[in-house]
Amino acid sequence: MKPRAHTLQCLLAALLPLAAVSPLTLPAAPPPPNAKPEIQQSVFVYPKNPAQGRDPFFTGSTRVYEGNSENQSRGPSLADLTLKSIMGNAPYALAVINNHTFAAGDEGDVITKNGRRLHIRCVDINPQAMTATVEAGGASVTLTFSKAP
Repeated sequence: MKPRAHTLQCLLAALLPLAAVSPLTLPAAPPPPNAKPEIQQSVFVYPKNPAQGRDPFFTGSTRVYEGNSENQSRGPSLADLTLKSIMGNAPYALAVINNHTFAAGDEGDVITKNGRRLHIRCVDINPQAMTATVEAGGASVTLTFSKAP
């Protein structure tokens, strides 16, 4: 018998019982090509007091308790906007809203009274009535110019 054939025969004799003992595992079938994978959402719960939990990195910090939804202020809204002035005539009128100048159809970010940014779009400016109509996030409001600060 040839040495190479003998080695192969011994190897097969050793592997055959192992193949019979261990079941073959087949990979799972791939998902259909048009199916979207399910994405799990993470949930973060902020503790309300030290008994419910603490910051693992800064154990003495109370910052995590200050972030509760009851303590947070509301986001910027259209009520935080102020029409400061209107310049020009009907087709070329400009409005100054919270220190930012807009023409009809312009979009931009303004800083509100509480220091947050609000992206607005100036829809219309009426110099005779001293009003400007703006919208943000699907809501619309008409701002009126008043001389009182």
